[in-house]
Amino acid sequence: MTETNPLIALAAYLLAIVTAALLLRLIPKIARHLEHSGESRFASIDGLRGYLAFGVFIHHSIITWFFLSTGEFGFPPSNFYSQLGQGSVALFFMITGFLFWDRLLTLGRRHDWLAFAVSRIFRLYPLYLPLMAIVFVTVFYLQNWELKEPGIEFIGQILSWLTFDRPDVNQYPQTGMLIANVTWTLGYEVFFYLALPLTAMIFIYRGNWIQTVLCLIGIYVLYQVVGWEHSLKKHFLASFLGGIAAAYWIRRPQLAAWGKTPLAGLIALLALAIAFTAFNRAFSLGPILLMSGFFVVVASGNPLFGALKPRSIRWLGEISYSTYLLHGFLIWVLVQRLPPLLQLDARESWIFLPLLALCSCLLIIISSVTFLYIEKPGINAGKQTLQWLRQKRKGQKKHAEKAIQQR
Repeated sequence: MTETNPLIALAAYLLAIVTAALLLRLIPKIARHLEHSGESRFASIDGLRGYLAFGVFIHHSIITWFFLSTGEFGFPPSNFYSQLGQGSVALFFMITGFLFWDRLLTLGRRHDWLAFAVSRIFRLYPLYLPLMAIVFVTVFYLQNWELKEPGIEFIGQILSWLTFDRPDVNQYPQTGMLIANVTWTLGYEVFFYLALPLTAMIFIYRGNWIQTVLCLIGIYVLYQVVGWEHSLKKHFLASFLGGIAAAYWIRRPQLAAWGKTPLAGLIALLALAIAFTAFNRAFSLGPILLMSGFFVVVASGNPLFGALKPRSIRWLGEISYSTYLLHGFLIWVLVQRLPPLLQLDARESWIFLPLLALCSCLLIIISSVTFLYIEKPGINAGKQTLQWLRQKRKGQKKHAEKAIQQR
């Protein structure tokens, strides 16, 4: 079947990489950003992000193609195209688990939890809020600007979307499909962030048994609260463990050194290939173990024979959050809405494939713009907010000390 041909994904990746390379050449601001950011400690992971986010876009593109043909949303019959979505998300969870657990292991009790909280808020929301606004405006546009819900229910829908849930807005069926329901993963990320201080108390700070029990209870309560509307799945959360394991792996000099070798790179690619072709779901023991084996090699700094090093790939990694959040709406506009307006049938491969090519290029361009003008300013605003909070706290401390001295 044409829809399961892996060459489609290869062509889309090449278009994305070429588009990123052209942007680097034509827009000095992008090149300066990469030069300023320099080679990070985990440059290979930075490169991996770009492949993963774009892989989710391809996954949802193929799902949309099947939806147009069958009228039902479901996983593609191809294991590869299924895993481009689920497998990429599992690896994203591993990246999260690795980066933050590694920081905890490095800093221990010196870890700045205030900076952590502020940085996460200003990382997730500056781009998410405009996307959420686009969804709500689109719904009202499609419904001729008519409010069909009682005010209190509509406010509840807004609050739910603000916490990354996706209830139907204003009775528009399957509202989340406008953005391919991508925000479901953010609920898992938020649970991990909220549970991190408690897990640190158990496994890194290691208090007494009473403290451990209270932390375990706290984690269970968080698990129930964050998954209040749709329960969090334990086997999805298990993929974070692959990243945490990698944080311990790189602390063994012999293992980390072996992870950089060409043999390790070859084994890692083989493990990934098996996970992406032998399984059609990512969140079970076999594929999780295979992808964890792949990930520890990448976390060791292995560039996978140069595949993770080019500047264009690094730029795809920089804009991966924009790519991930925005691709669903772009697919909805260009593949589902535009063809009927032009009296075209997107179920035909000669229509769909050029649209996929157009989406591939536009997605990288749009994501580059939103990164430069929304994400990056948001990150900087987070740093300024943190500085303001520290100064305020410092001022309050001095005021309290002064009050004590005057007594």
